Amino acid sequence: MDLVNQMAGGAMGGSSVSGSVSMTGLQELQKALTAGYGSDAAALEGGGALRIQSLDKTLMAVVQENQHFALFNALPKENAGATVDEWTEQDGIGGFMGGSTNTELGIIREATGEFARRVGFVKFLMAKRQVSLVQTLQGAIAEAEAVEQVNGTKQLLTDAEFLCFEGDSRVVPTEFDGVRTQIESLGSNDHIIDAEAQSLSSINAIVQAAAVVSGFGNFGTPTDLYMSPGVGADLDVGLDPAYRVPLPNGQESKRGTPIRGIVTAQGDIAIKRDVFIRGEDMKVPFELTYPILAAENNFTPSQITVDSTNSDTESKFGAVHSGNYYYFVTGVNAEGQSIGLGSAQVLVAAGKKVVITVNKSVSGKETGYVIYRSRKNGTNATNDVREMARVPRNGDTTVVTDLNREIPGTSTAFMFNLTAGDHSITWRQLLPMMKFPLAAVNQATIPWAQLLFGYLRLAKRRHHMVIKNILPTASGWKPFG
Repeated sequence: MDLVNQMAGGAMGGSSVSGSVSMTGLQELQKALTAGYGSDAAALEGGGALRIQSLDKTLMAVVQENQHFALFNALPKENAGATVDEWTEQDGIGGFMGGSTNTELGIIREATGEFARRVGFVKFLMAKRQVSLVQTLQGAIAEAEAVEQVNGTKQLLTDAEFLCFEGDSRVVPTEFDGVRTQIESLGSNDHIIDAEAQSLSSINAIVQAAAVVSGFGNFGTPTDLYMSPGVGADLDVGLDPAYRVPLPNGQESKRGTPIRGIVTAQGDIAIKRDVFIRGEDMKVPFELTYPILAAENNFTPSQITVDSTNSDTESKFGAVHSGNYYYFVTGVNAEGQSIGLGSAQVLVAAGKKVVITVNKSVSGKETGYVIYRSRKNGTNATNDVREMARVPRNGDTTVVTDLNREIPGTSTAFMFNLTAGDHSITWRQLLPMMKFPLAAVNQATIPWAQLLFGYLRLAKRRHHMVIKNILPTASGWKPFG
């Protein structure tokens, strides 16, 4: 019963009530003493103006947390002695199998180990953060400077994690080279397996990759396979029912079994899901995700042309891929990507190649280009293309050949040897992450920089593998319809 009914009931029921009050007056009194649920401070009146609002001292944030930086957390951290970090990679012991056999007095054949000097360049990850002095003085849900320091840390770790997979200093010189770039530098077709737009629902490619890593000439031990959550979902769903086992201690059986590892003849390989390994949803044009940044980056290519008239024996355009396509190209540098420029429609037949000619922007500030491609028989809409490749700029005119060996909108999986004693892959740092105070100029702020100086070293490139062009079953964008 509300206040009005209580007051009215008391008067009408004979209870003692001092003075007199009208029904309108009773309603006004209830309004004055009822707190209500309003949250607009300017509009609060009556009892609501006296209410102390509850402030939950918890900051709810849907952002990356420490466990999401799966690879960076797993990497051994070593000190780099200088910004130019050198080491020697041994590819062989010399000689050939059976080559040491000889006669009793025969001339002993000479053999020398195969060595190569390699160089790594420390790169500089920096983030500037600041809060106003007023922010630090007033009561708030969370302490402003601490929150921004955590945000700066996550920004650097996000970039480090992403670049560990996809960094390419040829395209953006401020990046360090990631796993894929370093594996490609081997020039070995064995170390890159092409899934050809199929899902990873079968373990065939994984078993094949493990056999390569541990085989003759590589002598590695595969320990971990990193993939996107979408790629991992196909492994979970595709698990043969014959491999499902009853739970111990009489526990109730549950439908579904997440795959946390693959048993191979070369050893058990742990499966790691990493949200920074991109799928098609993270390969949309930059301008759709960061429209303001893209508009400010004035290095859109001035012209692109496409030609698909010539054949190539290396082409992977088959009959199933034949159709019409559009290409979309953006300039890229350390500032991000520009607005893109679309091509005319091009018909691609089986066995053909597409030659894309990109003319530099008017400003010439781009260091590389990001090539996007539409679906087969798709549209030229910006939201209907997906990233296919990143390439370095080559002077005023850059020529890119599409042989359908890099399929847009697909994902990649990475197999590593993370055995600590092998030192196959490490994070080499000149400076661990630190906070560096900056001076406030003409503003009442507390500014600082957060710094992380380092790079990814693959000291034994042959101990690692790349499985590319994986198309998860649940992918919302299909490159070939």
